[in-house]
Amino acid sequence: GPSLLVHLHAFRGEKFLILKRSLGVQHSFVLSCTLDEWKQEQVDNMALMGNARVNERLEYCVPKNIEVPYHSDTDRDSRAMYIRAKYVDNMFCATPGGSRRSPERLPKKKPTGNGSHQSNSKIAMVEFIGIVDVTLVECRRLVVKDLVSSDPYCVMTLGMQTRKSTVKYSELNPVYNEKFSFSWDGIEALVVDLYDKDDLSKDDDMGTLSVDLSPLLKGKGVELKQWYPVVNRKHPDKNQGEMSLHIMYIPIQNS
Repeated sequence: GPSLLVHLHAFRGEKFLILKRSLGVQHSFVLSCTLDEWKQEQVDNMALMGNARVNERLEYCVPKNIEVPYHSDTDRDSRAMYIRAKYVDNMFCATPGGSRRSPERLPKKKPTGNGSHQSNSKIAMVEFIGIVDVTLVECRRLVVKDLVSSDPYCVMTLGMQTRKSTVKYSELNPVYNEKFSFSWDGIEALVVDLYDKDDLSKDDDMGTLSVDLSPLLKGKGVELKQWYPVVNRKHPDKNQGEMSLHIMYIPIQNS
């Protein structure tokens, strides 16, 4: 029978729910409307949210050239790719990491002229041509920000999307092996900023780097896999270590 995606309080068909269960309970927790016992809180949340508000939140800026695969004849691979992009990577949210914002505060998708919604309008107007997968492999010879070491983490930015790595404590040669996915318009460069995590004060800047992604457009199967210099933000000629990245491009197939 019909089921509910509990974390987001939306009804979905069986084919989508099978895929959503595979994402793990940290992303989707599914209840059957007929086979499972519901708590009153879950019933109230469903009444409060519902499909329309969930999709308004998670599908704020789906590119026009991406098919939303809600039809029964859509193949499983297409549904799986879309579900992961929507629920796990939050690629279509109005703001990167939009799942942390309450739906009441999410900007509505409206035509704008002059006003406070201008930046959100820009997000909706972006035409993505594919997905860029970035694996943060490791860093070496990073700068010391504490007494004898640092607690480095990375913040990656591509266009309006931001991803954050874990913190590696007391390590100047941290190994991450963490993968992040971004929608890409074929123009924006990837920017990676490094910081030293501090619990009692503002996190310290450890450097930055920028990666030109245009070589990914040269042909099928092109990858970028190399060490990139980390430089001082105010003095780009000053080296502050190196970062190993593995970058792959997956073009969107137009129907």
